[in-house]
Amino acid sequence: MDCTETTKKENLIYKGRILSLYNDEVTLADGSESMREYVHHTGGSSVLAIDKDGYIYLVEQFRYPYREMILEIPAGKVDKGESAYDCAVRELKEEVGLNANALVDLGVLYPTPAYTDEPLHIFLATDFEVGENKLDEHELLNVKKIKFTDALQMVERNEIRDAKTVTAILRYAVTKIKS
Repeated sequence: MDCTETTKKENLIYKGRILSLYNDEVTLADGSESMREYVHHTGGSSVLAIDKDGYIYLVEQFRYPYREMILEIPAGKVDKGESAYDCAVRELKEEVGLNANALVDLGVLYPTPAYTDEPLHIFLATDFEVGENKLDEHELLNVKKIKFTDALQMVERNEIRDAKTVTAILRYAVTKIKS
């Protein structure tokens, strides 16, 4: 059964610095009409960085919507005209201070398809030099270096709940099992 919906009219409700809110009129596959609220986001990139000793680099930062400190892989918004790859390289340097020589594409994640169109690219870095981070203005975070096996256990215990981080850790674990 084809369940495709067709946009009848886009209705921009709010345009912000990093996202826009729409309440669009749509026609459903059966011909009926409905409304679809969603958040438009240009997308982001994230990087699971693993050193030769099996440690990963995470950032711990306060995430206002949850009102708590969250452990995450380095990530950020793709700027206009920037590739997902270049964004990942930039964010890894800015947040953690790692200069990536190469990244491996681990795929794209749709973090919350029910209400946002954000594509989130996930990369793997195993070839990098350690330097100093250069955070954006008003960006406060702690860099954590954790053994990959410990991070995998933290995912199993639901101590790491960030979707991109959980996905990156599990995708890497699967690739290790297959090799």
